[in-house]
Amino acid sequence: MAASTEDSSLGAVLVGTFNEPGERDPALAGSGGLVLTTGWPEAPAVRAGTGPDAPSWLVRGRPGTPSEGLLYAALHRSEGELAVLSPAGPSRPGTTGGAGAQDRGNDVGWVTSQRIPAGGVSTCHADLNPSGTWLAAASYDSGTLTIAPVLDDGLLGEPVAVAAPAGSGPVAARQQEPHLHFVLFLDDDRLLVTDLGADRILEYSIRDLTGATGAGDHGQPTFVHTLPAGTGPRHLAVLPPLPEAGIERRHLAVVGELDSRLHLLDLDSTPEGFAEVAVVPTHGQDQDPESARENLPSHLVLSPDASLVYVANRGRNTIGVIRRAGTPELIAEVPCGGDWPRHIALGHPGGAPTLFVALERDDAVVGLGLDADGIPGEVRTRVTVRRPGFLLPGT
Repeated sequence: MAASTEDSSLGAVLVGTFNEPGERDPALAGSGGLVLTTGWPEAPAVRAGTGPDAPSWLVRGRPGTPSEGLLYAALHRSEGELAVLSPAGPSRPGTTGGAGAQDRGNDVGWVTSQRIPAGGVSTCHADLNPSGTWLAAASYDSGTLTIAPVLDDGLLGEPVAVAAPAGSGPVAARQQEPHLHFVLFLDDDRLLVTDLGADRILEYSIRDLTGATGAGDHGQPTFVHTLPAGTGPRHLAVLPPLPEAGIERRHLAVVGELDSRLHLLDLDSTPEGFAEVAVVPTHGQDQDPESARENLPSHLVLSPDASLVYVANRGRNTIGVIRRAGTPELIAEVPCGGDWPRHIALGHPGGAPTLFVALERDDAVVGLGLDADGIPGEVRTRVTVRRPGFLLPGT
């Protein structure tokens, strides 16, 4: 995190919440849209809370590009927005006033330099391409993909918003229409977008979306990767080769929110689509056939050595640990420390390997220590933050 070296030395975790102005019940210290916590892993505390509204996802700028040192936020509001955040202190070139002016004087470490409409409803996720020239975002309720150019000063240019192609799935309460949830750049041009509502991964070309190739219909995906009916794909992660485990190719990990499975796909397979490598449950199986439907896993992270995948299970309030191998397997399921783990992140505050968990319904962020095998243990530390939804460790 670029706020200051002091924050890093204290073990800082920046928390994005679902708070908006006027929402102060309960009245908690950590009730701003953006909350800075410090003192991890031994004595975490809320240091400050301020705007912008409902930043459900934060993206670090890319080193060596105009985006370096900035944060980009997806604002999960009824009229979705994208925001650019700059480090607090002396204004950097291109920083504007307006909404950011109200943040100055707080010590959360960041000020809002720009907010632009995303052209969608409930903007929930964003990603920058590797060269930091484009920001992409997904809006869940409207099924909208938004892309915006990153300008020379790191601010965003005019956005382009396109609707997902019509589609649906078998889970009537959740899949009557497209619901885009996650965007992932594979390179500067190739963009993957999960469609939870229609059991598919949409692949787009930035050049096509912007008309740079001269293609006719700029709003259509270049390819549609289909998943089993009822999967409800939510979040993605690229898994590198792991030769020591017999894995020679890159895999794409897909969290199925509705089937409570981790789908592993061959990312380097033929243009006909990503071939399925394996499907692994994110939690232990039980007698209830509806347990998967009620579990609703959220986010996933990869261990530093790429051998383990951690998945947050919201319905069961657990963390599933999946070991990568020729035949991947669920090797542990441990309590997450509270209710509704919306997001998880790995960090090493004070040199202690820690899995941070945002407990949305418990108004808390907790840290779980990892043992020598990478398995999370009991809650080591906890701090009160209202409606946390995203975590960005600073160390």
